[in-house]
Amino acid sequence: MTDSHPWRKSPVSSLPEVVTRPGAAPAAEGVAAELERLCATVFEPLLLMAEAVAAALPAGRRPRLAELAAIRPLALAQLRRADDLVAGSGLIADPALLTDAPWHLAWWTRGPGGRITPLRVVSDPARDGFRDYTVLEWWAVPHRTGRRHITGPYVDYLCTDAYTLTFTVPVHRADSSLAGVVGSDVYVARAERVLLPVLRACGRPATVVNRAGRVVVSTYPAHTTGSPIRRPPAGWTRHDSPVVPFSVFVGG
Repeated sequence: MTDSHPWRKSPVSSLPEVVTRPGAAPAAEGVAAELERLCATVFEPLLLMAEAVAAALPAGRRPRLAELAAIRPLALAQLRRADDLVAGSGLIADPALLTDAPWHLAWWTRGPGGRITPLRVVSDPARDGFRDYTVLEWWAVPHRTGRRHITGPYVDYLCTDAYTLTFTVPVHRADSSLAGVVGSDVYVARAERVLLPVLRACGRPATVVNRAGRVVVSTYPAHTTGSPIRRPPAGWTRHDSPVVPFSVFVGG
């Protein structure tokens, strides 16, 4: 949930068309269905968190930090999930939302041994170490589109120092302006635990990529997490999920 690795030096604008071969298409669709289920389990609690924050916003004035206390138990519940999928969760407020806490991140992470701690960041723009999170993808896209978003995989240098997927959902004021975003960080390594069994069940090489062509998870040794796929091996099947911003490639 921070600045991403400087991949933009070698952008991937789009994925090439891939020839479909019989037998691979159902396998790709099965992987996509499991991927969509995983994303839904992360997004559904975030939608409830967004509703809770929106309901706590007072009418006609800016809230104080204490008035958004309801976010803490909801975020901690995500860090205590039985599937251990979420590594960080919370609210990132619009910089001008709170009267007593500008540039506020109500964000918690779960570390070794299950210890949960609040994220400490520099919130004063005049101090060294301050980062303007409003320019980052996980904030900027929901702000621009008004819709939920998945960022990554990217290396999260602020929270996790690991390949991460950040799920964010916008929170709107009564006038439809953005009050902030709620979000959860998912380590790619934890997502792999869920996705690798269904990829292996394909009985052939399989790879999940984001819309920019970056590898999320794969059973094909040449496709490492975060690497770009500019030209998949000949004969692989491609299935674009209509629900989440990922594609599945399965070898013939």
